[in-house]
Amino acid sequence: MKLKSLSVVTALALAVAASACTKSSPTRPTDSGSGASTASVTDAKTGITITTPVAASPTDGQRFKYADQPLTLTVKNAAATGSGALTYTFQVASDAGFATVVQTKDGVAEGSGQTSVKLDTLAGNKDYFWRARANSGGLAGPFSKGLTFNVGPQVVLQAPTVLSPTNGGQLSGTPPAVSFANASRTGPAGNIVYRVEISTSNSFSNPTGVATVTEGAGGQTSATLNVSLTPNATYFWHVRAEDTTNGIQGPYSPTSSFQYVPFDMRQARIFDNPPDVGSWDETAKITSVEFTGDAFLVDFDKRDGPGRWVDLDFGDGRGGTLQYTLGICANLSGGWACSAVVQFWYGRELAASTPPSYVGRNWFYDGRWGALNGYQPQNGETVGIWVGHGNLRGKSYTGASCPQICDRSNVQMVTWQNDDHALYTFSAGARRLGFVRR
Repeated sequence: MKLKSLSVVTALALAVAASACTKSSPTRPTDSGSGASTASVTDAKTGITITTPVAASPTDGQRFKYADQPLTLTVKNAAATGSGALTYTFQVASDAGFATVVQTKDGVAEGSGQTSVKLDTLAGNKDYFWRARANSGGLAGPFSKGLTFNVGPQVVLQAPTVLSPTNGGQLSGTPPAVSFANASRTGPAGNIVYRVEISTSNSFSNPTGVATVTEGAGGQTSATLNVSLTPNATYFWHVRAEDTTNGIQGPYSPTSSFQYVPFDMRQARIFDNPPDVGSWDETAKITSVEFTGDAFLVDFDKRDGPGRWVDLDFGDGRGGTLQYTLGICANLSGGWACSAVVQFWYGRELAASTPPSYVGRNWFYDGRWGALNGYQPQNGETVGIWVGHGNLRGKSYTGASCPQICDRSNVQMVTWQNDDHALYTFSAGARRLGFVRR
């Protein structure tokens, strides 16, 4: 009987010692041990002895993300007498007793010192058990002790849906910000973040700007990119979702193009409002804009609750108070133009704005609005939504001669919808321009 190596001699000697009290059948192999590395099988006819391979990877109790698949099983080679080449059998089961074997890899050729096999994809969110044995011809060695591992849940992420700017639309603001509907998903997703890319090329081989943001509430997310864009240039953008807990990346959204049109309210033409309203303090933030067929509903963080904008005198000598005036900024051929038109007292319903398709006739209906006279935003057009504190309509005073409180919200860019429903939400938090007059 010829041994494969000196190490095999040692291993088999130990195995023989372990099984000295077991009588061999002349026609059946001897099984010494149940799973330890020293267990062996001896064929009574040929005298060939095979020891148990030693499980190396995965280790007992190891956990994997679903995305880590396909997994690889590895054992340290078994020892054997005889000159025949060894092959290996690997089993994966859903129970410790291996009554339900879900995968078997048989006839795996022995490697140098170790032998490995790659598994097919396993179902997620489950514990599994694995073991292996060596084979020489028709003789099968003893299985190694079963070890357990876990495969995490399968999570599938869909592409987010672009909201603003839409394909072929405009983007304004410094720094620029985009918004999108959150990605739908199946399975128990973990922490979701989004990767946004802006580029001068639709190949995105060298992105101009990249941002990673945590998923927002309310079904949509906004991302601000710390990047300087060239005025009136065309750019491309897309976004994808990533589950950082489970290591999953979803597909990118379809690529959308946009033209960057910078906006600075201090440079805009103002109609029927205080002429320097663009330089007033930004003490409030638009938090949502919702378009319906009947109205567009604009909310902001100082409309209600603690710290809300106080009611101001109406300012026309007739008494009464007003909380704020709702306005629009539009990019016309001569540049940006802004005006706040609809007056809201505290508690007035947000739907009092007007149907989106009626702005041209219900808001800007005569020459008081200059370039905005008769202006009707079109579907897909980028407009700015804002509110000013108190009654701004028909006022000509400036911040220097402000009779009460002169402040406004930010100007939030959105994609206009005349007929379709759309909801845009934005995080709260005011910023200051550095121009303070009281």
